[in-house]
Amino acid sequence: MTKEVKFAATFARAIAGGDSRAAHKMLSDDLAVALAATDLSSQFESLAEDMGGVTGIGEPMVILQEWPDMSANDRAMVYVPLEGDDFSEAITVKISEIDDVLCISSIEWGRP
Repeated sequence: MTKEVKFAATFARAIAGGDSRAAHKMLSDDLAVALAATDLSSQFESLAEDMGGVTGIGEPMVILQEWPDMSANDRAMVYVPLEGDDFSEAITVKISEIDDVLCISSIEWGRP
């Protein structure tokens, strides 16, 4: 498991476990300014509600390591499946490395 996949899994566990502060600390500075911890929690809760609640987190996987508009700081796009009572969903996070520290620079809620 790559460090990017582990980082994405840690983020998913934090947000699914209700620790939006810990999840928020994993965001890039730009995303953290644009998305408050309470907004992060609200966005996750909306997705979780739509799927009947999150009952588990599946095995995260790297879906892209290169893409047309990636920046020099971008490392991978990681897909994290979320298991639910009614159906499954996912989040996709862009993992970047800024000043030798991993961070999440974008989040896509729901399956692509």
